[in-house]
Amino acid sequence: MEMKAGLFQEQSLRLNMTQQMMQAISLLQYSSLELAQYLQELSLENPLIEIKEQDAPIELYHKGHKPKNKSTSDGIENIGSEKPGLAEYLRLQLLSHSLSGAEKKLTESLIDSLNENGYLEETAEELAVRTGADLEEVKRSLHLLQSLEPAGIAAGSLQECLLLQLRRLPERKMKLEEVIEKYFLLFAEKSWKQLSKSAGIPLTELQEMHDFIRKLNPRPGLAFRKEREPYLVPDLLLEKKDGEFVISYNNGTHPELGLSMEYSQFLLEREHSEAGHFLKGKWKQYRWLQKALSQRKSTMIRVMAAIIEQQAEFFLTGRPELLRPMTLRDIADACGIHESTVSRAVKDKYVQLPTGLCEIRSFFSQGVEQEGDQSSSSIKMRLAELVKREDKQAPLSDQKMAELLKEKEQIAISRRTVAKYREQLSIPSSALRKRYDGSSGA
Repeated sequence: MEMKAGLFQEQSLRLNMTQQMMQAISLLQYSSLELAQYLQELSLENPLIEIKEQDAPIELYHKGHKPKNKSTSDGIENIGSEKPGLAEYLRLQLLSHSLSGAEKKLTESLIDSLNENGYLEETAEELAVRTGADLEEVKRSLHLLQSLEPAGIAAGSLQECLLLQLRRLPERKMKLEEVIEKYFLLFAEKSWKQLSKSAGIPLTELQEMHDFIRKLNPRPGLAFRKEREPYLVPDLLLEKKDGEFVISYNNGTHPELGLSMEYSQFLLEREHSEAGHFLKGKWKQYRWLQKALSQRKSTMIRVMAAIIEQQAEFFLTGRPELLRPMTLRDIADACGIHESTVSRAVKDKYVQLPTGLCEIRSFFSQGVEQEGDQSSSSIKMRLAELVKREDKQAPLSDQKMAELLKEKEQIAISRRTVAKYREQLSIPSSALRKRYDGSSGA
């Protein structure tokens, strides 16, 4: 019986250790916000844990930007300086129109029906059914709404949005309006030769029309959308001092923990009571938590140090094209830890560089299809440069770009990889990049 009890005790101990290991792993993969929330919740459950007040406020940074300059002006000076939302902006314009109560109510109902791009997703007939208004009344209110600023508002489609803007021009472009009205699909797909033949318009003129249309706003309501930029707290801070990189952990990412003196004194006085046993377990949890947080901190710093060593050229120059192929395995081997630990250590973590805030994962750039010394990010930059310098009347195909990279840069990648990188860079295909000059004819 004693042997069995010993076995059960060992199993229980192993289970407990496994749970603690799992909790430690969770702490490592938590983002700063998740960790702060977890610690707050734990302090409510564990009477021995106190959340210390931070002396200085947490420094917040906008994602992908440097810290904003602090202003000495009061926030009250900025009241009223924000742009109104789209609905508010349109309602203000209605004040200059003499409308009956019913007309005002119907037009405001249409305003409330606009999506964030400024489009109406219902037809006039559908709006009439929904609002219970006469179809002609809906059309009048819609016409009024479409006459307001910004031009193109309350359109039912991209085609109508562009036409509304063209019809507002001081000097109407009747031929362009006709193309958008009658041949919009061919125009949008840049089927220039077929469009030239159908509309009887030279290719060069169609090119000019396309260039002009690109100046119009396809989503007139989007400029009024009020967005809150995501605020982030850097987990690590990187500075260069005397030619050396210094990595420091940002202690402001989560609350600082302290030990409640009141409950710890109670534990000492009544150690063998039921309450004392309870608090003893909470004391062990507090000690484990402090150790896990310390381990989380040291692991993140070790991983960041290994990244800097691997990507030394980038950190010394700040040039993205010098990022080398680097995998989680590379950093795991350098730190002597498991690959999954590296993955958790960089998940949703940010480092503040002298040039701005960066996600730590962004330093990992997968290698391409050859045993070279190029990273996907540097190859993308070279592709973008090729497109920038190409003859716009004879743009480079994906196959041609693959051949040029191999010939001039000794980078061997497939046409399919070029196409994938081009799409990731939002670069259109060669057919859509083609332009025409006067010698091309109709």
